[in-house]
Amino acid sequence: KVWPLVRQFWLEAGFLLAVETPEAGLLETDWSENRPRVPEGGIRGLFDRVISSARSTSTRDRFRTRLERGADGSTEIYVSHRGMEEVQVGVNSPEFRWQQRASDVDLEAEMLRRIMVRFGAPEAVAKANVAQSKGPVAARAQIVKGSDGTAILSVADDFDRAWRRVGLALD
Repeated sequence: KVWPLVRQFWLEAGFLLAVETPEAGLLETDWSENRPRVPEGGIRGLFDRVISSARSTSTRDRFRTRLERGADGSTEIYVSHRGMEEVQVGVNSPEFRWQQRASDVDLEAEMLRRIMVRFGAPEAVAKANVAQSKGPVAARAQIVKGSDGTAILSVADDFDRAWRRVGLALD
């Protein structure tokens, strides 16, 4: 029941879907480039008419949404963000290259808030839930050394929850 609503959410938000795997509960958008319009006039307007794609934010975003069934029949929705930015290869170089930039947790939270509203949550409730999730978080995992010198990831959670958290971290 959740899959078609989340899928429709991304399409209505203007994203193309690059990956759709309902069996795995995975939706991934294609890269979306944000190109806001700058007021035209004078030289800038002339330049824009000649080369319309010359001015952009030089950033791209894509989102991955994972849907997981809870033991009680509920569905948990996870949203992760990936970003790229275009950077100049060298000083005074005409060459540019796309490189990965840090994930934007505020953008992830905003998209999750929008999905909550799409599912019928009142705007105020969705904002409160997202704001609550942004608070300080106690460490739930640590790396400890085993007796043979190997590193072990110790997660302070039950198996199902730990599995979901590791999956989200990998995303």
